[in-house]
Amino acid sequence: MNDALTKQVFHFVKSLYDYGIHEIVISPGSRSTPIAIACELHPEMTTYIHPDERSAAFYALGLMKATNRPVAILCTSGTAASNYVPAVSECFISNMPLVVITSDRPHELRNVGAPQAINQVGMYRNFVQYERDFPIADDASETLQFIDAVMMQASTFLSGPMKGPVHFNIPFREPLMPDAALQGMLTVEPKVQVSYQKAFDVNTVKGIISRQNGVIIAGDCQQEDLTQMLIFSTIHNVPIIADPLSQIRHLKHPNVVTTGDSLFKVLKSITPGYIIRVGNAVVSKAINQWIKASDAPQILVQPRVQPYTFPKVPDLFIEITANDFFRQVAEEKPVNNQAWIKFWQTINDVVINHIMQHAQTVRDEGSATYQIFKQLQQDDVVFLGNSMPIRDCDTFFTHFEGQPYCNRGANGIDGVVSTALGMARHKKVTLIIGDISFYHDMNGLIMDKLSSNEHKHQINIVVMNNNGGGIFSYLPQYEDKAHFERLFGTPLDLDFEQTATLYDFKYKKFNVFDEITLPKASGHIIEITSDREENLKAHQQLLNDLKVKLNAEL
Repeated sequence: MNDALTKQVFHFVKSLYDYGIHEIVISPGSRSTPIAIACELHPEMTTYIHPDERSAAFYALGLMKATNRPVAILCTSGTAASNYVPAVSECFISNMPLVVITSDRPHELRNVGAPQAINQVGMYRNFVQYERDFPIADDASETLQFIDAVMMQASTFLSGPMKGPVHFNIPFREPLMPDAALQGMLTVEPKVQVSYQKAFDVNTVKGIISRQNGVIIAGDCQQEDLTQMLIFSTIHNVPIIADPLSQIRHLKHPNVVTTGDSLFKVLKSITPGYIIRVGNAVVSKAINQWIKASDAPQILVQPRVQPYTFPKVPDLFIEITANDFFRQVAEEKPVNNQAWIKFWQTINDVVINHIMQHAQTVRDEGSATYQIFKQLQQDDVVFLGNSMPIRDCDTFFTHFEGQPYCNRGANGIDGVVSTALGMARHKKVTLIIGDISFYHDMNGLIMDKLSSNEHKHQINIVVMNNNGGGIFSYLPQYEDKAHFERLFGTPLDLDFEQTATLYDFKYKKFNVFDEITLPKASGHIIEITSDREENLKAHQQLLNDLKVKLNAEL
């Protein structure tokens, strides 16, 4: 046994737990043995074993989304670490505190042609807030002090305005086995976690919010509490145009506009007195185009040091949580906005009713999604794949229960299954995903197969199978008929019943013309087949009919 190695890794793993990292997803490998065993020996650390590093990192992202706490991932040396890149980049853009631990060859085996060795130092430099290369374990007291210093520095990025991924690259020499007899070093002593709160000078925004006819745009706020924003809206009669990922559509607040995407595809000339943008950018292209074109003064409210200004650089950026901001401005004297809020409530109701009628008479992926939304309960998570599922959610999630989530940092199709499974470890999840995206992360399903019966994930997976990349039918590429199907349509012709059998899921199949029912129990893959051409026509029909309806009402 190597006492110096044992002291280092046990001290490191203890520090992880002390700073709030209570879950770790481990991908098996030799060089990562010391840390893997230390995590397994820790009396309170929850470990998950995932053989696919790419899916493992997204699984950790799902755990974070469900708990709002940092989660660690661990892999061996070499290309194993390269597979973390998609999830690390998603977490960086989404401000998720993923703790990336890559074990490495010792320094003397780097860049000399040794097996399973690549340059891992700084390999995520574009996508992490903090990174350190650790020293080889020895008996020097300075080594443990180094760990203390690094963990204190890294903890700055586990919460607050600079929250995001951190990377620890840790080299080990053989022998790799720690001494389990010393596990008493792992005694739990949690550190005090400081919550992020901030005040600002309200006078800087008085000149803007004292105007009439303001609008709040609630974007992607998957990890934020927006209670004070709702209170401000009620007092000041300010409408809130809510993205599906704002987590407030299901609240049925009278000032929350749930049909913004549909509205701004038709009504492009609405002129507000000011715009307050909260969180990251909305899903809707139509709303983003409206924000970009507006001459109204704009305030951007985000709890991050570096603002995400898309789709337009605001007049004022305030680094603060939404709750802290609206708590402080709610006391300002309200202006007369009764007619303004009534206008928004009226057109929102018109669009909701029209979408309800459309979903009952037209059969496509959108109406199938609508049927699924009707069956969700208040605390259910509906996880959306990128491309069409999140866009259909934006259109059809108008007055339902449930909480929509999605990986909208980098908007990729990587790891969607695994992220949803990670959330399903802690919450009841319905995943709605396209056939291409589902295929891209089918490996992730192994986590449920490997789980014991008492730890099966609370998940049902709805695969919208239009046999190809449905989103491209809505883009200019669709007009190039000679190349479209081969380059963009990309039909896979996969039998997803075989996937269900391989990973021990139950299987049900529907067509969009069927009455679609979600099983009460978890553990199902539900395939819904549709036609890409018919989906496109149905979406176009919805928009054309809505234009007629709104023009008649207004």
